[in-house]
Amino acid sequence: MKETRSQPIRRQAASVWRTVRRAAGALRAIHDEQILAWELWLRANRIPVDRPGPLTWTPSLDGPRLTGSHLHPPADTSEQGGP
Repeated sequence: MKETRSQPIRRQAASVWRTVRRAAGALRAIHDEQILAWELWLRANRIPVDRPGPLTWTPSLDGPRLTGSHLHPPADTSEQGGP
């Protein structure tokens, strides 16, 4: 089989593409690991919403709200001379 001028260039291009694909795969794996680490860190610093007790999270239009028997109602500012 006769070798032409374009064959070494094709081999080099194929080699470069293999390297690029490996690098992209490595970056994707690193990115996935980083995302998993952040998700686990954020989850570890939160209290579960469905935890039993006197305080519970209830859904509302503004997002989840904490309700329960240990919360004091907000003071009415009109009776105290507030705005």
